[in-house]
Amino acid sequence: MTTTPAPAHPSHAAGRTAVVATARALAARGLVHGRTGNVSLRTGDGRILVTATGADLSAVGPRDLSLVDADGGHLDGPPPSKEAFLHAAVLRARPEARAVVHTHSPHATAVSCLDGLDPDDALPPLTAYYALRVGRLPLVPYFAPGDRRLAAAAGERARTDAALLLRHHGPVVAAPGLDAALDAVEELEQTARIFLLLRGTDHARLTEEQRGALRPRPPRPVALFSALAVKKALDDTVLEAFTSTTGIDVDGVYEPTNVLLRQIEGGARPDVLVGVTGALEKLAASGVLSAPSLRPLARVGIGVAVPPGAPAVDIATTGALVRALTSARSVAYSRTGASGVAFAALLQRLGIADEVNSRATVVEKGFTALAVTDGRADLAVQQLSELRFVPRARVVGPFPEEVQHYTDLSVALGADAVDRAGAGALLRHLTSAPALAAYRAAGLEDPR
Repeated sequence: MTTTPAPAHPSHAAGRTAVVATARALAARGLVHGRTGNVSLRTGDGRILVTATGADLSAVGPRDLSLVDADGGHLDGPPPSKEAFLHAAVLRARPEARAVVHTHSPHATAVSCLDGLDPDDALPPLTAYYALRVGRLPLVPYFAPGDRRLAAAAGERARTDAALLLRHHGPVVAAPGLDAALDAVEELEQTARIFLLLRGTDHARLTEEQRGALRPRPPRPVALFSALAVKKALDDTVLEAFTSTTGIDVDGVYEPTNVLLRQIEGGARPDVLVGVTGALEKLAASGVLSAPSLRPLARVGIGVAVPPGAPAVDIATTGALVRALTSARSVAYSRTGASGVAFAALLQRLGIADEVNSRATVVEKGFTALAVTDGRADLAVQQLSELRFVPRARVVGPFPEEVQHYTDLSVALGADAVDRAGAGALLRHLTSAPALAAYRAAGLEDPR
């Protein structure tokens, strides 16, 4: 028997990590057994990560996931679950959903075998959290495992309801993120258990008015203003991991801190702000940011990049750096960002400001390394994490320590954040251990 090998460098690293965490959580909570159950996640490019056929969810790893297209067609990795088409159908029917969890959990599966169920609402609303996390639970007619007619039947029901109960099979739950899908399928299983305990007894249910007030609602996007220094880490892994797990979108604005400050002065109010620590401290003191939420995030030094294929220049000492700067045809730097302000001051201290500036390529804002990839300059100077955002540029290294300038970055909640819960979740994620590791990988250092 042959199988498609896993890719040497799996794509969607953050999404894979999130799917694995959810799969293992399902096993740890007793919601799957043996090699049953499957998990999927729609990625930002519209493809779907799904656990492989016959996977043991308690031991699944990032390379054990299959990549399929929007119709469930296999693209890469090991063979997908035979129910990948079911996940794809549910995700097509629910554009706001990213995650689908399917289990054979015992109590929910037991309910799926009962006679006399309401096909439009198989489980009554017994608890507030069931109404909040699950809503209604239509019953999908029985189809044998792997029967592709199940996709059409489930997809039709999924257009109106995020949770389904497959007859003689088990539950399927779609949600904006993996955390919500996991919570919903666990709540569904516990409600099924309560329902079975109550059978044959007199019991009350939530009224339609009570249930309607608790109907699941999609989370609001979080407005993030961020300095450019952390953009690479956020784009590469951090925000993908956040949205995959929480289902909360992030509307990001990325500019130098000084530019962000001007937007805030003009009335803009982010839910979360990442920027130079000193600037954030002033905004917290003025009441624009929540002072108790202010957290150190990272620090970053200034470095030099050269054109792709160019030899590295010597910047190991201050003298060598001066020779490199003064012999370059043109040096690119930005005067609006923290690194550009510090570099302009350094040129003055070194006594070479006129010589370098007479032929400098001054970038108003953005990534200065673009100037060495398009031929405008021989050297680009900027924070190391910003230089790395331009992959074709060759990063030589940091300034010598004796003339190095570090920028301290912090994060805080906006005092007027629209969704405090979502903004707080993003702040916690941005300061978590995996996020700090992503910052280090992008050229930043831990805060001091």
